[in-house]
Amino acid sequence: RSKYLLAYHAAVHSSARPHYCNVKDCPRSEGGKGFKRKNEMIRHALVHDSLGYVCPFCPDKEHRYPRPDNLQRHVRLHHTDKDINDSLIREVLSQRSNTSNKFRKQRRAAPKNIT
Repeated sequence: RSKYLLAYHAAVHSSARPHYCNVKDCPRSEGGKGFKRKNEMIRHALVHDSLGYVCPFCPDKEHRYPRPDNLQRHVRLHHTDKDINDSLIREVLSQRSNTSNKFRKQRRAAPKNIT
């Protein structure tokens, strides 16, 4: 396990970016910037697939954030008078897009005890 973690960490210091977005014309696709780690590429895919999370505090409701952490960062930086646990924010974050788990491995259900 420690060898795996060391190799995983070593990628941070490498200039190699072997993982690419599969969306054509994305700056992170083949020939573009790419990603050092596969999990970063998977997280990036939400930018293309997500309908977005709209800030409930912005009057124009124009900006959409592809990931919940992007919206939370926006609220922390631009709406300092609001609590990150505000009911409006919680409601928006609870509306997860159907694509947010698209790239995650599915867990197998535990076998049921048959008696």
